[in-house]
Amino acid sequence: MLPHPSANTAPITYRSYRLHLWFLGLFILGWTLILGIPTSRADTNSSGLPPIDARAYILMNAQTGAIIAAKNAYQPYAIASITKLMTLYLLFKDIHAGGLHLHQEFVPCQAALETGGSSMFMHPGLRFSVAQMILGMTVPSGNDAAVEAAHLVAGSVPAFVREMNQTARKIGMLSTTYYDPDGLPHPNNTASPYDIAILTRRIMTDFPQYMHFFNHENFTYAGITSPNPNLLVGRVPFITGMKSGYTDAAGHCLVATGTQNGVQLIAVILGVPSFTNENRGFWKASWQSLKLLDWGFARTLWLPAVPHLEKTSAP
Repeated sequence: MLPHPSANTAPITYRSYRLHLWFLGLFILGWTLILGIPTSRADTNSSGLPPIDARAYILMNAQTGAIIAAKNAYQPYAIASITKLMTLYLLFKDIHAGGLHLHQEFVPCQAALETGGSSMFMHPGLRFSVAQMILGMTVPSGNDAAVEAAHLVAGSVPAFVREMNQTARKIGMLSTTYYDPDGLPHPNNTASPYDIAILTRRIMTDFPQYMHFFNHENFTYAGITSPNPNLLVGRVPFITGMKSGYTDAAGHCLVATGTQNGVQLIAVILGVPSFTNENRGFWKASWQSLKLLDWGFARTLWLPAVPHLEKTSAP
């Protein structure tokens, strides 16, 4: 309350009156933040998560399965070469069961040689090991490597795709359908961010011995060196993988995994707006994933959870 003019005080100028109001407003704002009272309707929809420019995403704790942040996480979308995570999961299962061995060598089948799109550059009669085939999928996202893996594991692409869909249902991927082992465009090749996080978590927990395949900056085969479109690999110390994807329908997609202080997080980002320059698109997808993971580690490891001040998922 302002003093009466007759009181024995210094005269109140317009400037001092404004200062009184300014300090009063600051005082109210401070207590509003402390008590968790929203100052406006907009604040009730705010989030500490930085803007993620993507159609859909999810951030999951790999150890507990807890969802830390999500947007459109249960809707199926085109996933491009993120499809290869299931191809790799089934390949790892076959290796673990003794059907294949990492150092076994083969020559590519005709179906692999005829597969278009991204490639590990298989050539007729040129031998490759199973380990090279895996890297051919995890780094340059070779469609030829994925088709070859399907033939080695199941004998044919149709038989392998059936196994992909059966496995998806078995592990709880209820919004996923697979049409091919490589992710070449097809309307039936879709999955939700949540389903992809489930699959990624299964790879991390069931086959940790193969996680190193997802952490290579480049891969050389047939005299050609291919870079990893996941630009976080080799550049950000806590990043452990995992898989990129791109088609016109899917946009740029990235699954990124990271570990800090014993905490493992999975970030799945789908539908980052595409660019004519594909490298620029992968840079943006990598940047969105880094923001999501960095925020997740900060919130999980260092910042206390204060639900009335911060929502844990962006709208």
